[in-house]
Amino acid sequence: MKKWLLGLIIASAATTQAEESSVYTCRFDGEYGNFASLRMKKYFDPAENMQMGKVDLLQNLVVVESTPTRVYQIPLLDNQTYVQLWNSKDVRVDAQLSLSQGGREFKATYTKNEEKKALVCRELRD
Repeated sequence: MKKWLLGLIIASAATTQAEESSVYTCRFDGEYGNFASLRMKKYFDPAENMQMGKVDLLQNLVVVESTPTRVYQIPLLDNQTYVQLWNSKDVRVDAQLSLSQGGREFKATYTKNEEKKALVCRELRD
């Protein structure tokens, strides 16, 4: 009975994490005439047992490049803010977020092959 209950709790926790996902949309800061943007998707992968993601580069709303990433969330000392890193071999996005962020815009940095660009991002919500 105890093993069954423990299994149920673990399965419930895994299902809860598996259902959690986030989508962010970003524009390149200061490039208003350019129709390039980023979309970042974050989800829990039970096979990897960690947050995974995908960074899509869009041109005129069409995906021209898609990069799978690992997503790391590092809490800062005040426990109200954290750094979120989307990391792959060639692409990295760094952002500092707040727990009370809500739907507000936040700054991030997009790095591809040593070239860095500033981003302005927002989490998409239902």
